[in-house]
Amino acid sequence: MIDLLMAHKYSDFILRTRDVSVAAMFDMDFEQIQGKIKEIMEEATQTAAGIKAAILLSKEGLPIASALPASLEEAEIAAMAASILGVADLAAERMQQGTLEEVLMTNEKGLIIMRSAGEKAILVLAASKNVKTGLLVYAARTASEKIAPLL
Repeated sequence: MIDLLMAHKYSDFILRTRDVSVAAMFDMDFEQIQGKIKEIMEEATQTAAGIKAAILLSKEGLPIASALPASLEEAEIAAMAASILGVADLAAERMQQGTLEEVLMTNEKGLIIMRSAGEKAILVLAASKNVKTGLLVYAARTASEKIAPLL
């Protein structure tokens, strides 16, 4: 199993895509997938200026693609996000609230939204405090709806 990390310039961040995770999940060829994911993530950051980090991960917590500041560890963020979404999904189920759609966290320095992107992936966007919540939710929803059919 190859664990090749490819880096591409993405605004002020680096878009990283693990070809093993992506190739196993998608039917398209690797370069098409990489380009489509990059395009969708760029659209999301343009929709809501102030998004500081974005990551697409498998439901198992493996990073697929990310646009993260160098100070953040991709694998660590992916694992934590999958864990948080898993617990929130279980809570929604146990409280008979139906299928979990998203988790929105409001923090001292900003907002983090986690949203399912189809059956196999999770999209996480982190934004500064001055981003309008509705715009961040819209960006996450739009991007996850575009990613879902690719899986």
